Amino acid sequence: MHPLVSTGETMPFRPLFGGTSPVVWRCSEREETKRFGPLLRTMKVTFAHGLWSSTDSSKAAWMRAQGWEVVVVDMRKFGWDQMSQTRAVLEVIDEHGPFDLLVGSSFGGLATANAAAQRPHLDLRLVLLAPAFGYPELVASTLGKDAMLAWETNDEHAFHPPGWDEPVILPWSFFERSRPLAWPALPHPTAILHGSADDVVPLANSQRAQAAHPHTVLRVVEDGHRLHESLSELVSLAHLLTMA
Repeated sequence: MHPLVSTGETMPFRPLFGGTSPVVWRCSEREETKRFGPLLRTMKVTFAHGLWSSTDSSKAAWMRAQGWEVVVVDMRKFGWDQMSQTRAVLEVIDEHGPFDLLVGSSFGGLATANAAAQRPHLDLRLVLLAPAFGYPELVASTLGKDAMLAWETNDEHAFHPPGWDEPVILPWSFFERSRPLAWPALPHPTAILHGSADDVVPLANSQRAQAAHPHTVLRVVEDGHRLHESLSELVSLAHLLTMA
């Protein structure tokens, strides 16, 4: 089952406005800390976890270990669907801001982008980790026509998240409410981090989003969907956005 459904050497990087095509690069955590150490102690960020993750996310723990103040969004506070999770991000932005960065992973990355799009007047800066752009298409292609028809007819589908003991039963409205939020506008300074070996959300989806919003940064790394080997990239992306 598709996880989203069941869910060294430094090279030049793309400038915030214009520039060359995205490149694959990696910088060690030690190098990042040396270059941007003061930034690590001053950042206040949100973190929106993925669909099957939780507020105990290892990514949030990693950011805290760098000295950042991290406000983790309770993504399921209002429900499972994208509209409800966007609402959860908006609540944190409105009640606990301002923030230096809004960070979101996968389904939470999509919700972060949707929330920021609804606050165009605010000074917001986003780092999206393998964001689930095009989520409805991902679900439909993974489940197939028969399963999608059964879901719509029965108004429920059982998902089996990796590592969960019990299935998650979601109504058809979960899918329907994701349709208008699949490809949000990106009006704020935004950086996308995506792995070239991502087998959950295709790199092509982030490339499509970046093509539609050329002011965004798309950094491609040699990693999978969880980006566990590339979290140090957050530091330089944070520096890039906060200096813009």
